[in-house]
Amino acid sequence: MAITRYDCITCKVRNCSILNNCDTHTLTAISTFKLSKSLQKGERLFSEGDPVRGVCFIKKGFLKIELNGKQGRPLILQIAGRGAVFGHRANTSHACHTSSATAVSEVQYCYVPYDLFNDIALNSPALQQQIINQFLDELQLVEKKAVNLAHKTVREKIAESLLQLAEAYQYEEKKQSFRISLCRQDIADLAGTTKEQVSKVLKDFEKEGLIKCAAKKFSYLNTARLRGISNHQSLSGA
Repeated sequence: MAITRYDCITCKVRNCSILNNCDTHTLTAISTFKLSKSLQKGERLFSEGDPVRGVCFIKKGFLKIELNGKQGRPLILQIAGRGAVFGHRANTSHACHTSSATAVSEVQYCYVPYDLFNDIALNSPALQQQIINQFLDELQLVEKKAVNLAHKTVREKIAESLLQLAEAYQYEEKKQSFRISLCRQDIADLAGTTKEQVSKVLKDFEKEGLIKCAAKKFSYLNTARLRGISNHQSLSGA
């Protein structure tokens, strides 16, 4: 089902996506061709190795972006939410997805066939620059992930993962509550550790007053202290 024409111009999600600095002509073109789609929890937007058929803009919900690991165990690169974009990296040399994206909640997104999106981008210097910026952000994310896995302790990895979740779920200490759509195993796959270690470190963090959580609900995160632990400013290891 086609989305109402021109709605990219008034869409609030645009402000946190690669369309943020695009002019009215570009936004109108994208709105003309895009479709509104949705995923239920557990459904995949795409799998590693799938051909890129279009560009997807996430409007609502969360997905886990993961790579296949040894013995079938995945590594979660990030939790992506509103404003995230997928499929924009395709070209004749890189025509397949290099990771998988699975909905961890109900997801709403906009879809533009890749050929149409590419034609629009070729006529929009602002959109081209935003795509380049997105490339650099994604490269930095992968580099940071590699460093974390190689050098951080379990405690530091889990602190970093909690900060990533806080960012994805737009946590604010004044609101003091957010509910994640991830289980302990997902957090372990995000941190590059085990479910048992996640449970142990979360209990330690609670005892230290760094977090308050019950099941999948976090009612408090001391982001400043967690950031200190993540940045090797803690003497405690795991």
